[in-house]
Amino acid sequence: MNELVRYRRMTTCVPDCLRDIVERDITIAIAICDDVTCIDNAPCNFDIEEFRRRSNAREVREWLRRRFKRRLSSQCASEDISDGSHHQLLKVVMLGFNKFSLVSYDIELDCTFFEHTLTMEQLNDLFPLSRICLQDARRTRVCPVTGKDALKIFLAQFLNTFRIFLLLVALMCFAIFLIDTEHLLELYLMLILLGVFLALSLISYWQERSAYTQVRGFKSMVPTFCVVVRSGRHSRVNASEIVVGDVVYLSSGSRVPADLRLIYTDGLFLETSWISGEMDPLEFYDESVGKGVSALASQNIAFNGCQCVRGEALGIVIKTGNDTVIGKLMEMTSKEGGQPTRLEREHKRFVTFITVLALVVGAITFLIGVIVNNFQRITATFVNGFLVISVANVPQGLPITLGAALIIVARRLAKKGLYMKRLDVAETLGTATVVMCDKRGVFTSNDIAVTDIWHGREFFKGRIPIINRRRYSWDKLSSLHNSDEHACALLTAMSVCNKAQVEPIGSGNVAKWKQITFDVDLSNMNAWTSALENGSTQLDLEQNATQRAVQLNSIRAAFQHKNITGNPTEVALLKYVEESIRKKFEIVFEIPFDATRRFHVVVAKSSNESETSEEGVVKFYMFAKGAPEEILMHCSRMATSEGDAPMSEGLVNEFTEAYMKLGTEGRTCMAFAMTTFEAFDDMRLEIASGNLPEYEMCFLGMAAMYDPPRDNVSQSIAKMREAGVKCFMVTGDHPSTAAAVAKYVGLLDDRQKDDNCKKIDEGLSVIHGEVLDMLTSEQWDEILSQKSVVFARTTPAQKLECQKRKEVVAVTGDGVFDAPALKKADVGVALEAVGSVFAKEAADMVLIDNDVRNIVKGIEEGRLLYANLKKTIAYTMTHLMPELYAVLFTFIVGFPLGLSSLQIVTIDLITELPPSIALTLEPGERDIMCRPPRKTTSRLVSRALLAYSYLFAGNIIAVGCMVAYLSVFWHYGIATKDLLFTSNDYWTTNSRNFTTHTGLVFTASMQMHIHAQAMAAWQITLVMAQAFHLWMCTTRRISLFQHGFRNIVAAFAILLEILALNFFIYTPGLQAWLGVEHPPAFVWLFCFGVAAVLLVFNEVSVEGIS
Repeated sequence: MNELVRYRRMTTCVPDCLRDIVERDITIAIAICDDVTCIDNAPCNFDIEEFRRRSNAREVREWLRRRFKRRLSSQCASEDISDGSHHQLLKVVMLGFNKFSLVSYDIELDCTFFEHTLTMEQLNDLFPLSRICLQDARRTRVCPVTGKDALKIFLAQFLNTFRIFLLLVALMCFAIFLIDTEHLLELYLMLILLGVFLALSLISYWQERSAYTQVRGFKSMVPTFCVVVRSGRHSRVNASEIVVGDVVYLSSGSRVPADLRLIYTDGLFLETSWISGEMDPLEFYDESVGKGVSALASQNIAFNGCQCVRGEALGIVIKTGNDTVIGKLMEMTSKEGGQPTRLEREHKRFVTFITVLALVVGAITFLIGVIVNNFQRITATFVNGFLVISVANVPQGLPITLGAALIIVARRLAKKGLYMKRLDVAETLGTATVVMCDKRGVFTSNDIAVTDIWHGREFFKGRIPIINRRRYSWDKLSSLHNSDEHACALLTAMSVCNKAQVEPIGSGNVAKWKQITFDVDLSNMNAWTSALENGSTQLDLEQNATQRAVQLNSIRAAFQHKNITGNPTEVALLKYVEESIRKKFEIVFEIPFDATRRFHVVVAKSSNESETSEEGVVKFYMFAKGAPEEILMHCSRMATSEGDAPMSEGLVNEFTEAYMKLGTEGRTCMAFAMTTFEAFDDMRLEIASGNLPEYEMCFLGMAAMYDPPRDNVSQSIAKMREAGVKCFMVTGDHPSTAAAVAKYVGLLDDRQKDDNCKKIDEGLSVIHGEVLDMLTSEQWDEILSQKSVVFARTTPAQKLECQKRKEVVAVTGDGVFDAPALKKADVGVALEAVGSVFAKEAADMVLIDNDVRNIVKGIEEGRLLYANLKKTIAYTMTHLMPELYAVLFTFIVGFPLGLSSLQIVTIDLITELPPSIALTLEPGERDIMCRPPRKTTSRLVSRALLAYSYLFAGNIIAVGCMVAYLSVFWHYGIATKDLLFTSNDYWTTNSRNFTTHTGLVFTASMQMHIHAQAMAAWQITLVMAQAFHLWMCTTRRISLFQHGFRNIVAAFAILLEILALNFFIYTPGLQAWLGVEHPPAFVWLFCFGVAAVLLVFNEVSVEGIS
C-alpha cells in the first residue's frame, strides 16, 4: 500500500487531463489489494475473449465505447475505417496480447513515432488500456533486443569453407566404408576428421566469442530487469516481459527497458551516448512537442538503452524489443550486407579448385582402372579408383593449419589492442590501399590543452592578464564596458557553457587545499589554475619567495589530482578556467553540440536572487560556444578593447586573419559568445518559438587548443607510405587546422594548401567537406590517386563516398553515425570511445587504444599472414603428390600399396601439422613493408604456387619416396618388374607364395613383412624430405642463406615431427595398427638426396614462386 500512497502523491504533478484516470486506477488497485469488488466497467476487468471475438473495426469501436464509455480518438471515429486502420486500432489498443504483436511490422524509423506530439488527452485515447493496475496474467513475452548471440557465432563456424570441405571428405570416407565394410581404415579416418572438424569449430568459436565479449555490443545496453506498475504496486520483472501499454518506473541508475513516452518526470536526466555520442546527460520532460519536431530530437521519449542519471519518471511503453529505435538500428546493422573478406573469397576458389581436381583425377583413375580390369570388379574399382583417389587429393591438415594461423594472428593483434571480430579480416587489412583515420584520438593523443586566446582583437599566450577576481562583480556581465569585464565574460562562457565534470578530490587533498589561502593577481598563471574546493576566491600569498614557491607547487599538485571527465575539448577549457564559476549560475535551457549545428548553447540565470524582480522577470545569460565561423554568424556585436562594437567588415576580416593564423599553427579553435535578456521565470525557452536572441549575441573571442600528436605517428605514416598505402585524414576541424596538423605529423609537406581541393605538390590535397557532394567521378578519381588527402569539416556520412572507388579501404569511426561507413568498408575499425557501441557492432575490428601504430601493425600482420599462408599452402600441398603416387601406382600398375589411409592421416594431421603451424609464425621477410599492396587480381593459390607444389617439389619428393620404397624390395632381391600387377593377388595375410623372376619364393608372412618395411620407407622419406623442405619454404623472394634461420619455433616443430615419425614407425602396437615395420637403416639416407635437389631447385628459381 505504500506504493499506492507514493503514486497518489505523484498525481499532483500529472496534468489535469490524466489525473482523474490515474486516481481512478489507483482506487481500483486499492480495491483489488483489499479484496473488494472492482468497479464493473473498470478497464482492467473487461472480457478478453469477448474482445478477441470482434472481427472488424466497427465492432471493436462499439464494444470499446460500451465498455469504457469513453470517446475514441478522432482517427477511429470515422465509420468508413479500412482494414488497415482496423489493424492499427488493434495494434494501439491490444498490443499487449500475443495475437496482435508489433514485432512483425517492418516500418522505417522516421515513421514509427508520433506519440511525442500527442497531448495527455490524446495519449489517454490512444492507450485506453494503459493503467497502473495492468494484471500480471495479461503479460505478453516480447523478443528482447539482442546482439550476436553465442549460438549464431558457434553455428557460423560450421560454414567456414575449409571446414565444410573437411566434412565432405569425412562423408566420402564414410561412403567408402558403406560400400565396402572391409575398409575399416576409412571409417577410422572419418571419425578422426569429424573430431578435427569439431575441434576447429570450437577453437574458432572461442576466439570470436572472446572478441565479442571484449568489445561488448548491444547487449551491454539492454537491461535484464525493470520496474513496472502492475496490480497497483511496483513489480520487478524481466525486461523481455514488458508490453506496449505498460507503465514503467525509472529512477537513478536504471536503464530504459523500452521506448517510453514520458507521462511524469521529476528532474529526469538521461545519458544518451548511443544516440549522441556524448556522455553528458540531457534533461527530459513530459510535455508534448510540435509535429515538426523529430522523435529523436524531442525530450519526452526515453529510448531503450539510455541510462537514467538522476531524477525519476513514469513512462508508457510505446515500443518494445526489436521495434525500438535501438532494435531497428541493430537490425539494420546486422542485416546490412557486409562484404566477404578477400581471404574468404580465396578460400572458396581454392576449395573449388581442389574439389574439381579431386573429382577429375578420381574419374580419370576410375576409367583407367575399369579398362585395365577389362570392365570387371566395377564396385571395387569405384571405391579404390574414384573415392580413395579423391580423398588422397585432399589436404586434410590444411584447414587446421589455416585455422590455427588465423587464431595466432588474432591473439597477436589482441595483445596490441586490436580485436578482430572476424578472424579472416586481418588479411584484408594487409591488402588495404587506403586508410581513412580520424584526426582526434588516432593521429593525436586526445590530451587537449588551451594554448592561445584571441580576445579584444589581441592574442594572448597562456593566460589572460585580467584584474583580481575578488574585485569582479558577476552581475556586471551584461555591461561589457571594458576589456577586463570582456575577459571575465569569456572565461565565464568557457566554464558555464561546458559539460565536463569535476570529480571530488580525495580527503587528503581537500585538507591540503583548505590550508592554502592566497591573494594574488590573476596574471600569475599558477594562481589562476588553482580552483579551491570551498569556492573561495580570496588568495593571500606569502611574501617569502621560497614559501611562495612551495605553496604554488602544492596548488599545482592538488589540482592535477582532480579527475575531470567529459569531452576532451571541454575538459581542456575547464582546466583553463575555474570550475567554481559555473556554481554561480543555474542552467535552465541547453542545446547540445552536434555535427549539423556545430555549436553549443546554454541559457542560465544567476544564483543571486536579487536579479529576479517582483514581477517574476529574471535576467537570463545566454552563452554559446562552437565552430568560430558558426558563432560569428549568430553575433551582431564583438567585444573589443574599446567596448562593445557593432559587427563590421573590418572586424570580420580581423577575425578571419586571426582564425587562419591559429589554424595554420595546428590549433583547434573554439569561439565564444554571449548575451543577456529578460523573461518570466516560468517561460518555456526554445529557439523554434523565437523567444531566444540567437542572432543578437556578442562575440567574446576564441580559445585555441592544441592536441599533441601521438608519439611516433610520423614514423607510422612514413611506414604506410613506404608500404604503398595511402593515408587520408578525416576531421571536423577547419581546413587550415587540419592542414597544419597533417603537416606536423608528416602527412603533408612544407608547402601550404588551399582550402578547397587545390592540388599542392606531389599528390597532396586538403578538401573541404562542403565540396564533396559536388565532385564529379573524374575529380574523385583524381583525388584518390594522390598519396595523401586531408578531408576537413567532414561528416561521417561523407566517408561512404570514399569507398565507392576501386580501392581497398580501411575506415576508422567511433559513433552511431560512423556505423554505415564501417559496415560498408572493406575493413571497419571501431575506436574505443564514448557511445561507440554501434560502431563496434558494425566494425570488423576494434582498436582499444586508438593508436595509429597498431593500425600499421595490423597491416603488417595482414601481409605477413598472407605471405605465410602462401608458404604454408606451398609446403602442405607438396606432400599430396607423394601420397597420390602411393595410391595411383597401386591402382594403375598394380604395385603393392605405398601408403595406407591411416598413414596418410598420421602424415596430414599429426607429423605435418607442427611444421605447418610453425610456418605461420615465420617472421616477415625484410621487404614485406616495402612492397605495394597486392593486386586485387592476385590469388592466394596462384598458378606459380600450384606448379611449384604439384609439378616440381611434389614430384621431386615423390620420386625420392618411390626410390626408397623400391629399395626395400631390391634389398630382398625383388626386382621392380616382379611387382607389376601383384597388388590384387599378393601382399595380404591370405596370399599364396610369391615367386620372383630369379626364382626367389616368399610366403604370405614374408610378403607382409617386406611390404610393411617398404611402406615405412615411403613414409620416412616423405616426412624427412618435408622437414628439410620446410626451411626452403620460409622464403620465396630471397635466398635461404640470406634469409637465415630465424624461426626457432620451426626448429622445435621439426624435432617434434621426427619424434612423432619414429614413434609411429618403431612402436610395436602402432606398427600393427598402421601396417608398418622398422625398415633397413639405409632408407634414412634418401631424404638427404631429395633435400639437396630441392635446395638447388629453390635457389635457382626462388624469384618465380611469389
